[in-house]
Amino acid sequence: MTNNLDALEIKLFRFNHSMDYLPYYRTYNIEYHTEDCIYDILNKINKIEKFSYDEKENCDININSYFMPATTLVVDVVKNLGGELTIDPISLYRATNDLVINTKDYEEKLALFDEYLTPEQKESFQNKYKLEYYASHTMIINKDYIGDHSLLIADEIISNNADVEKKILDIITHKETGILYHTSLTKRIFQNRYDVEDVYARLVNKIDKYKNIKIEQKAKSKIVEDIKISQYFKGFNIAMHNAQGCIFRKVIQQSRATYIHLDSRRADLALNSQLINKEFSLKIAGEILLEAKDKNADFLIVSDNDALSIFDAKQKKIETVVNRDINLPVITEAQFLMLLDGQKDVKKLGFDTHKIKVSFLD
Repeated sequence: MTNNLDALEIKLFRFNHSMDYLPYYRTYNIEYHTEDCIYDILNKINKIEKFSYDEKENCDININSYFMPATTLVVDVVKNLGGELTIDPISLYRATNDLVINTKDYEEKLALFDEYLTPEQKESFQNKYKLEYYASHTMIINKDYIGDHSLLIADEIISNNADVEKKILDIITHKETGILYHTSLTKRIFQNRYDVEDVYARLVNKIDKYKNIKIEQKAKSKIVEDIKISQYFKGFNIAMHNAQGCIFRKVIQQSRATYIHLDSRRADLALNSQLINKEFSLKIAGEILLEAKDKNADFLIVSDNDALSIFDAKQKKIETVVNRDINLPVITEAQFLMLLDGQKDVKKLGFDTHKIKVSFLD
């Protein structure tokens, strides 16, 4: 017999669209075995109190803002996310009854490729890429987006029949709904099943042959090591976006500042969308800046100058897009490390070029 592990604390999303005005959460303490998957946890909760969820074990779920199939082992989830779990449907917007959602939008977008798919392929795709479709942050901002499932299907069609490549690329490059609205799934999906980011890069490179779209590959940030702190930030509240995860969070804490946790900290800005839509990235940046401001952050740390060119240089435009005053200083990882090292020269730090004044050195 397998011994029980520590109990989970589960907050479960509850909502019935025909009865409830707003969703709410119920909390449960659930014990689990090492071989249990998330679907087993759903079944255990259902024995305590009935609720609606997909009866298929391979159904999809959202836990602590990570999307995953319910076949995922509980021990893997706990190892990465801890023992306090919030379970949501894979689309809050389309929730109908607890964890059950209306998937009509996904099914309609599958029809984009009807001409190029056999009945067997259509049936296969019916559920295959549903998780990737709903995991996309883009779907929250642009509900007409063709969906990341379309990128995976397009790539599969092209790999099987190169003769239809241009026609398929035409489908996925629509100016209002196409591929350039893709936002990274890397930090939204618990386990990367289909290498969506590789597929995205491969398709964009193909598109360049027909559409003359130049996409620059982003360099990886240098890993932070052996930080020497001579200038501290005691009394400051510091938030970060897409900085180096727990490593940089520890750096903030070592600086004696208070780390501000942002739910939106992993949101991808979809910088390539600026080639066709100047406001899409600004809407995402606006979500992040407003959350940081509303949580009383003194400033926001971002990964690099590309992010700075949005969060700082275009912050006044962002204010117009979100219809809120923000005025939040933004600095890069590199600038923060220079500050920690004792640098105070505004010009050497590059603060003299910022649109939003970095006033804490005054």
